[in-house]
Amino acid sequence: MLQVYDRVVGGIMAAVRLVCIAQATALFIIVVVAVVARYVFGQAVSWTEEVPRYLLIWISFLGAAAGVAKREHVGFDILFNALPAPLRRSLGAGIGLLILGFGWIVFRYGIVFVEDFGSDLMETIPYTNYWYYIAMPISGLLFMLFALKVIADALLGRGESSVGQSVD
Repeated sequence: MLQVYDRVVGGIMAAVRLVCIAQATALFIIVVVAVVARYVFGQAVSWTEEVPRYLLIWISFLGAAAGVAKREHVGFDILFNALPAPLRRSLGAGIGLLILGFGWIVFRYGIVFVEDFGSDLMETIPYTNYWYYIAMPISGLLFMLFALKVIADALLGRGESSVGQSVD
């Protein structure tokens, strides 16, 4: 059962990575178009400030979730890895539980944000804010999904470490 979960998480991580790459590429292209339009043609395109901002929101939230899955967030690896293996597993599972709780908060209040502010119109283009506020609950769900894997890996002693790369 855990092997299936690992494959599902791996597939979701691959999709998140592709989405982030596509969004970063779009962000780059839009900013280049904005610079060329302004300084070469003397015309400012109104939406080229707003859309990259929203793409950056998506990239940030999805990237944070990917960081959980890959255990790449800031941590005190030297201290963590100096602990005995059983204590390291327990602490890794505890950290995973904290991440799970944080994911729940982001998910729950992301839904509130979508409900409260999603129907507002964007400043420069005639679309609602749903498409970028939805990044919060989606990333919260991904946080929880990836945190469950972190917890399982920590409890089973799988992987190098639950925080980062082991120095052992």
